[in-house]
Amino acid sequence: MQTKVKVREQKILLVDDLEYNRQLLRNNLTALFSKEKLRYRAFNYFQAHNASTALLTFSQQLPELVFLDIELPDGSGLELLKRFKELKPECFVVMVSGVSTLENVKTSIASGAASFIVKPFTGDKILAVLKQFDRYYNKLPKVIEEPLIQKP
Repeated sequence: MQTKVKVREQKILLVDDLEYNRQLLRNNLTALFSKEKLRYRAFNYFQAHNASTALLTFSQQLPELVFLDIELPDGSGLELLKRFKELKPECFVVMVSGVSTLENVKTSIASGAASFIVKPFTGDKILAVLKQFDRYYNKLPKVIEEPLIQKP
């Protein structure tokens, strides 16, 4: 009896206080997913403009991939990162900031971030992160669906 692997749409949460940055990220991600040979090509996007909305959206959607700004109007992205990792440890979180101090990068990685992108970001930087995400998710256990019935 064969089984098939259930492949569902991945969820991405984009957290930035500026609509422009969220839209730019989404446009870059959409373009890269359509032209690059990555395992996952179907995504649902969710967006948040502040820490409280981000936490609520994360807890409801439990996304696989998060792009998280460090500086938000009502809280710290670094604190959110810790909460996200408590709720879903395997979540792949990419910190995004215009302030790329060594302390920010070290704290982000130590708190569970998978990567760090400095604003203004480029398509190449995002692609590098997506390839890292792809490798990471290929290593996780797969969800098995119902048995596949073969005809004689």
